[in-house]
Amino acid sequence: MQQRKSVTVLAPAKLNLALDVVGTMPNGYHDLDMVMQAIDLQERLVLRRSPYLNLRMPGSFVPVNNKNTAIKAALAFFDYTGLLAGVDITIHKAVPVRAGMAGGSADAAGVLVGMNELYGAKLSMSELCAIGAT
Repeated sequence: MQQRKSVTVLAPAKLNLALDVVGTMPNGYHDLDMVMQAIDLQERLVLRRSPYLNLRMPGSFVPVNNKNTAIKAALAFFDYTGLLAGVDITIHKAVPVRAGMAGGSADAAGVLVGMNELYGAKLSMSELCAIGAT
């Protein structure tokens, strides 16, 4: 696997144009039918290889703990790939917290895409989506 020292990923926000909760999935998340639009507002994620798992969000009040979606995504990536490594993640927040604009979800997706590139894992989009659904 080809390995890079760092990767930068942009994670776009979105607006819901229509949203309907149609049920609850086995994992407790809501099953949704929705129409959404990506917008120009985006967060910048910088991922660097590291022996440890670290998360920083300069200037943000979002908790940095194991409940954070970026941390969950990184752990799920390592679990899926079997890589014994770490990653240093810096998220430059731009999306308002708890505004329903997918800031946390986009960050988690960005972590998966970035780690795939950073570690040269060559996972398909389907595999990344499956990891993200866990």
